[in-house]
Amino acid sequence: MIRKFGKLVAFGLLAMLLVAVPVASSMADTSAASYHWARKRPQFTLKVGDNVSGDWNGYLRGALKDWNENDTVTLDKVSDQTSPRKCKPTKGQVEVCNWRYGTQEGWLGLTQLYFNKRGDHIDAVTVKLNDSFFDTNTKYNNNAARRHTMCHEMGHSMGLEGHENNRSCMNDSEDAIFNNLTPISSDFRELEQIYDHKDNETTVSGASVTGESFVTPTSLPSAPSEDGASETVTVQKLDDGRTVVTFITWAKD
Repeated sequence: MIRKFGKLVAFGLLAMLLVAVPVASSMADTSAASYHWARKRPQFTLKVGDNVSGDWNGYLRGALKDWNENDTVTLDKVSDQTSPRKCKPTKGQVEVCNWRYGTQEGWLGLTQLYFNKRGDHIDAVTVKLNDSFFDTNTKYNNNAARRHTMCHEMGHSMGLEGHENNRSCMNDSEDAIFNNLTPISSDFRELEQIYDHKDNETTVSGASVTGESFVTPTSLPSAPSEDGASETVTVQKLDDGRTVVTFITWAKD
């Protein structure tokens, strides 16, 4: 079973500074449309900080090219703003990082959406790619798994959820990790639907990035115990009042 936001939200996360909470009603009521950046025009550019190394540079370029076939969001690769190991959020843009983040939690890709303090718009996103599995686990140490994971997490960064039973890289099944490597036209239509309104403000960066300090989660949930769960979605409330939505693609034995 795949856990999806709007169908099942994992609670009981935390540890120490974090408490998992139900999503604010404005988010819960609109499901996927709740995950969106604020902007004043129907089409907009979203900056993507390049904090990746080695072969991941090619996978990032490929994913941006594939996603930029849509007519709504243009993903623009910019220089890094954080260290890959820490992968801290930058206001107004997406930071993409790879590192050996460890095998204890058992995940391949992890995308965190940081919402503004009102909880109605995405303020920053981080995408992490876990080399602890891609470099050492023969099952995932291949082109297809890397390409799918990059494509999948970049889709989340724009506001898309996972899907089942289609050929998109947003399919979050275990089988899709090795076979569904690109977005498809239905993903582009969904982006158009998510951003078919105008906002009175913008949370995407303009010519320069506005510095802002973010409180970040200090722990992650454990891998799901039920068989077949490839992705989970969790909602956390941070001490600074922000909500963070975390998509995690899990490695399977």
